[in-house]
Amino acid sequence: MATHSIMKHSSHIITCSRSLLCWALILVSTTTLAGEFHYQQLGIAVTPRAFPNHTAEDIDSAFRLAKKLGQSTVSIYQWGNLDLNAAKYMHEKTRAYGMTSIIGLSPTTLDQGRKELDIPEDVRIAANGWISFSNPVIRNAFIKKVSEIAQFKPDYFCLATEINLLGIQRSDEYIHFATLYKEAYDVVKRISPQTRVFVSFQYEWIRILDAKALEANEPQKIQEYSKLIDIFRPKLDVIGLTTYPAEYHDSPLQMPADYYTWVYQHIPRSDRVLLMEAGWPTQGSGSELEQVLYIARLKDLLNAVDVEILAWALLHDVNLGEFNANLNSVGLIYQGGNFKPGLKAFDDLAPEK
Repeated sequence: MATHSIMKHSSHIITCSRSLLCWALILVSTTTLAGEFHYQQLGIAVTPRAFPNHTAEDIDSAFRLAKKLGQSTVSIYQWGNLDLNAAKYMHEKTRAYGMTSIIGLSPTTLDQGRKELDIPEDVRIAANGWISFSNPVIRNAFIKKVSEIAQFKPDYFCLATEINLLGIQRSDEYIHFATLYKEAYDVVKRISPQTRVFVSFQYEWIRILDAKALEANEPQKIQEYSKLIDIFRPKLDVIGLTTYPAEYHDSPLQMPADYYTWVYQHIPRSDRVLLMEAGWPTQGSGSELEQVLYIARLKDLLNAVDVEILAWALLHDVNLGEFNANLNSVGLIYQGGNFKPGLKAFDDLAPEK
């Protein structure tokens, strides 16, 4: 895997015509859907229309759509601004619609590349300037919050999202968090033994580091990078991944066939994979055409990967200041409610189809 196969040339501009989009929709239903299914469920983050200025009816409408698309919902919350009542409400809605509940709690900042701790203001004050996962004040506060969410008894509980980005940048804090995670894991299991507990890893950066190792003729580093995952073992019920390839590829058609099977360079075949966030934007680094093409390729790209749940990043586009144009536009529906072509493409991924 050479670096050029993962890194996208920023100067390259892709333009889409109506005819190309029609061709992409045909492609979805024919040539690229030959792969055998290996994922058990489809899921989606149920962002409602007009989020964050939505109504209660917008939420119900979003759940009705999500129920048609898949069997799982994903709700991810930043620890620093978590509204526990809102989290409970979304979980109860998921249960009311008979869907699998996946809850994520992020203790690191999104807008700072997951490098810094994202903690509530009262915890920050109590920490008295010692902002570290080694601080007992922060550790106890995190475990307390985890235990409160565990009371919901979700099906899956991710205790940190894209946590390997912290490990790449701050190995000392990564080690501290790994010990905290294992304590929190035990707490969740005591409250809700059936809940599957895990963390998620940002997949593009797994591939980027591996590509750099191979380019430098240092393949032994790949095994070293596996330690970013292994540090959480044996208390890792599934391997959670987030994947947003658009910034690193000119087109989904240029993604190598082993794009996702490459994960087995780092994990055994016996591990189950949960794609907690998969997305391709329609603005920024992407387009409607590219989103459709990416979704169309997923069956083949995941053909040899044992995926427990494949979850799309957003249902509706959002407008959040901490997101860039890519993250704001990975939805399958525009913020105002108009469907994108990617919606039908994702619906066609259902295992029974």
